Amino acid sequence: MAPFGLPRVSSAPVSDLDPAAAPQPVAPPANEPPAPPEDAPQRVDPQRLLRIAGVVREVLEEARRIRPEPGAVEHIRRVHDQICGELRQALPPPLYEELMDLTPEIRSGTLEELGLAHAEILGWLEGLFQGTQLALQMQAAQGMAERTRPGLPPGPAEREPVEDKRYL
Repeated sequence: MAPFGLPRVSSAPVSDLDPAAAPQPVAPPANEPPAPPEDAPQRVDPQRLLRIAGVVREVLEEARRIRPEPGAVEHIRRVHDQICGELRQALPPPLYEELMDLTPEIRSGTLEELGLAHAEILGWLEGLFQGTQLALQMQAAQGMAERTRPGLPPGPAEREPVEDKRYL
């Protein structure tokens, strides 16, 4: 099960799924962010990150609306730990380390501190999405430019050899 009681959905192609690999439960992070697992993904699953960003956005909105009651704050703290665990599994190690470097360590766990941490995670994810979109647009523009650019004449090595008809 994914966080918040939703079933975990994989967007990996059927050929990439390994029936022997069972999903590992996500342990809530301690005060210090744990190192990413050795088998962390090298590819980013944009659908999974979009779902996580949606959860972060909703939790942030809810944190802004509620009164700081101890039970509600503790619930948001647990949700924050689950979000960090999901991101640890979903991101390649360099991206996860960047996120952890940019987000502050939660010390007291007040509602304001948790709200700020969620806002920073959400901002980072939105920046990641915008960077990915920009990279895809640049790739598409480069591909289009290469297809429409006229070919250059062949270089000296590519020309057919001309037979020398001179004497000596």
